[in-house]
Amino acid sequence: MSNILCLFRPSLSVELLLTELQRNKIKKSDISCFILKAQTPFKNGLTDKDPTETTSLADLGFIFATVFGVVGASIGFRLTLGPIIWGIVSSIIGFLLGFIIDYFFTRAYKQKSHSFVLISICCRSEQETLIKKIAETHQVLGLTVIES
Repeated sequence: MSNILCLFRPSLSVELLLTELQRNKIKKSDISCFILKAQTPFKNGLTDKDPTETTSLADLGFIFATVFGVVGASIGFRLTLGPIIWGIVSSIIGFLLGFIIDYFFTRAYKQKSHSFVLISICCRSEQETLIKKIAETHQVLGLTVIES
């Protein structure tokens, strides 16, 4: 006998996995599901992002600063202070605008699911490869086999 542990994000693929396992002669009594909720980390203003995330709050600010700087310098040829001053001023305005948009508006939409579903499947040794294949087709995050 073996125990297979699979880790998933909560989604429809978990339901599809359970249905497919039952179709392949895995009894309902041999399947256990657990919901793991992560602890909410201490939020500290600008540093409350996930450390594995590859973007920062300044990214959108830099993009807006570049666009505004180019447009401001182009328009600055026709204005009194010249293109350099207007390019710098518009870059600063663009950075602040991008930073404010990223800080206030997109933070509400970047809420990630911090919960996981752990599925434990008790099966015979010859069923291991079948269960592994089924789990891999349903977006498994992690999978391990415990021999007993």
